[in-house]
Amino acid sequence: MSDVITTNSTPSGIPVVVERLPDSHSASLSVYLGAGSRDESDQQAGIAHMLEHMLFKGTSRRTAREMSEQIEAAGGEQNGYTTKEVTSYQAFALDETVEVAEDILADMVLNPLLDSSCLATEKNVVLQEINMLQNDPDDYIHVLFCESLWGDHPMGRSEAGSSATVSSLTERDVRDFFELNYRPPRMAVFAVGNVDPDQVTEWARNSFDHLAPSPPRIERTPPRPRAVFEVRPRDDRQAYVGMGFPGCSSVDPDRFAQRLTASVLGMGTSSRLFQEIREKEGLVYEIFASSSSYTDCGVMSIFFNTTVDDQEKVVRLVGEEIRRLKEEGLEKGELDRAKRLLKGIYVRRLESSETRMIRLGEMFMSTGKAVTPEESLREIDAVTEEDVHRMAAMVMSRDRLCMTMHAPKKESEKAARNLEDLDF
Repeated sequence: MSDVITTNSTPSGIPVVVERLPDSHSASLSVYLGAGSRDESDQQAGIAHMLEHMLFKGTSRRTAREMSEQIEAAGGEQNGYTTKEVTSYQAFALDETVEVAEDILADMVLNPLLDSSCLATEKNVVLQEINMLQNDPDDYIHVLFCESLWGDHPMGRSEAGSSATVSSLTERDVRDFFELNYRPPRMAVFAVGNVDPDQVTEWARNSFDHLAPSPPRIERTPPRPRAVFEVRPRDDRQAYVGMGFPGCSSVDPDRFAQRLTASVLGMGTSSRLFQEIREKEGLVYEIFASSSSYTDCGVMSIFFNTTVDDQEKVVRLVGEEIRRLKEEGLEKGELDRAKRLLKGIYVRRLESSETRMIRLGEMFMSTGKAVTPEESLREIDAVTEEDVHRMAAMVMSRDRLCMTMHAPKKESEKAARNLEDLDF
């Protein structure tokens, strides 16, 4: 499945992680920066995401159109994303045109225009993005749940920021954030495909080693999770609900057991929540559990939507399934099925060099390690029934439950009061 993953460093200490796939005809490159939405001030919420947008608007050497034409002429494309903890810029190409992708990617990261015209244009784009998010309750409930769980901590904010904070950003703000974060030691380079690790390391050295180190910034602090029930009103009669518990960080050895606990409970159509609440009761169209880990915190969460009149009933049914898992443990064959489902999803995602590169980048930036896919699969296989039972009892404690109801105010506040007696 995987050839050797090589981890080198440039002379100035920039990590260069390469997974060589000699049978591939593609090359995927990325530069990751350890700066995401949790590294912003409250007044500048959304600036990391705004800066990501602006890096695609041209450089001192190329217009945005020239960047697009040149990468596509090389058989590739560009992409980027911002999370709570990182920003990533990516360039994909044929293996025979990898040097074109390298040149464009380095140019983006080193020489962005960041002028007032670009900022004005991208402000409007991001404001439309925020409006779209707030009008899509399937996605917006995730934002609202994070706000409930993490409160005023930066982990509780949307990566996009708010309309007010985005509108207030200035050209100076964006450039200062760029100068503070887009340099070592917050920078790492990743490549996957038919690429030469030595060549990629040399490119990284020639491109980025001249950068002065970043000045000190305010250190990250772990969030303090809240156990609250909150109603975030909406007019439609459909209720969107997020429930969850603080969980394992990305370096916690129990994180694989947490993922399998979430898988048993609510991943896939054979999971307990789907079978009981969707198939048997017919109360939801979609219900699922998930596990997310960050550098110093994590969460295990459950999301569903139903009619406002049924939300209390669904929450109680979820609580009953949690209680049953904690008290009765796993059924015969349930863990093996959950493992194979999780491994199947994992393996299918590795069929492109792009997703393999993102896996490497996310893993290395959150743990400082680059492990092979085989090692991750062995970690999944090593989880026992006792591990899952222990995690269910440890993580899914009633006094740690946080819940957000995005639904009509009057009915939801009544449901929240009624659910104070929820127990599992």
